[in-house]
Amino acid sequence: MIALFTRHSLTFCVISFFLSAGLNQTYAKETNTAEENLPIEIKADSLIAQDSIGESTYQGNVIITQGKTEIIGETVTIFHPNRQVDRAIILGKPATFKKFNDDDQTWVNGQADKITYHTIDKIVILEGDAQINQADKNSISGPEIIYNLTDKTLSAKGTETDKKRITVTFQPEPKTETETEKPSSNKQKVP
Repeated sequence: MIALFTRHSLTFCVISFFLSAGLNQTYAKETNTAEENLPIEIKADSLIAQDSIGESTYQGNVIITQGKTEIIGETVTIFHPNRQVDRAIILGKPATFKKFNDDDQTWVNGQADKITYHTIDKIVILEGDAQINQADKNSISGPEIIYNLTDKTLSAKGTETDKKRITVTFQPEPKTETETEKPSSNKQKVP
């Protein structure tokens, strides 16, 4: 039997996925209810929803939007046994997500060949040319990035076989005029 699963299940999956993208957790808690109540729009070339096996697959330029959140992939498969979302897999070349952070007034963008969100463990795995970029300033990239929502940890690892490594970039905050005008106390007077 082919059937769509409940809107609430999809909402939980989409909201949880985006909140796991490395955003400020205070922001996530404050906006979760507001974002959760916004409509979800999914555009795709095709959908196969199989309620009997708990799997729905959207294919062909899939775009999922809700509020200031967007996921884009070539294929999105949502596993929902017993109408409870277990995990979502987004595939693309690359699969992407973006989320606007109202507190910082910045965008968080991410991409990978494969993005997997495990709803029970609250873990997001970005695999294959994975990147997360915040406000075009701070970024992390590598073959695999794992973010754990529960303990708010991020890990990344390179591959020994392909000799690929991770790269982390932090942009320093610009100094204010008063910081640049301060005289250095370490300078000695030359007689």
